[in-house]
Amino acid sequence: MNIINVTQADFQQQVIQRSQQQPVLVDFWAPWCGPCRMLTPTLEKLANEFNGRFLLAKLNTDQNPNISMQYGVRGIPNVKLFKNGQVVDEFVGAQPEAMVRQFLQRHVAAAGARPAQPQANQQVPQDADGRLRLAKQYLRQGKGCDAQSLLTNFPAGPLATSAQQLRPLADFLCQVSRGQQISSKTDLDIVYRQAADAIRREPSAALYNLLVILHQEEAAHKQRPQAIMQAIFALLGDADPLVQQYRQQLAAIRI
Repeated sequence: MNIINVTQADFQQQVIQRSQQQPVLVDFWAPWCGPCRMLTPTLEKLANEFNGRFLLAKLNTDQNPNISMQYGVRGIPNVKLFKNGQVVDEFVGAQPEAMVRQFLQRHVAAAGARPAQPQANQQVPQDADGRLRLAKQYLRQGKGCDAQSLLTNFPAGPLATSAQQLRPLADFLCQVSRGQQISSKTDLDIVYRQAADAIRREPSAALYNLLVILHQEEAAHKQRPQAIMQAIFALLGDADPLVQQYRQQLAAIRI
């Protein structure tokens, strides 16, 4: 089956979990949307043509507004490609077939290509410096669980503090990728997930969303978004203007 319909009830299973094995292309659409009706035949044609190299999942935004809000859908059609539980690319609007084909070819393995070996089978650097560099690379790619495995039981030494600073970000991204609840408040849980989605592509948006959470969260629960922000600071480095900007704003909030 190359094409399925998904809802909020089965999104975790059909999109997040299945994207661990194959790319899942989610088409956010609505019945009243004219451009959606123009794009859908193109997506379905390519899904059948690629024949299992990706899964097309169609989600009606009118019937599933929470999922649409969670993933920042503001205009439709909005098409997002999921890999390993995360959005890795997207486009908006009724794009021509040639553009959609190029979009897919950037992310979907060619027919007959040998699948990449699972991340767990790759050689893990034994030295602390190598482990820390690889963990940072994974975090920039949004691969929280891979980073978490490198930062867990990190070797003692001068780099251990740096590894500890990154751990809240790795734990957060890993929890999101597994579809686990972050906040008991539904509105803040959505903002958390928007922050996780933005870290790879737009760190400024991630920091902004975490700052929003800090302003709205109860005092007893402010420590986590603060720790995640500080982990992003450590990932970006002190010289990054974003770090200087948001560090000042963080300092102004009474934790």
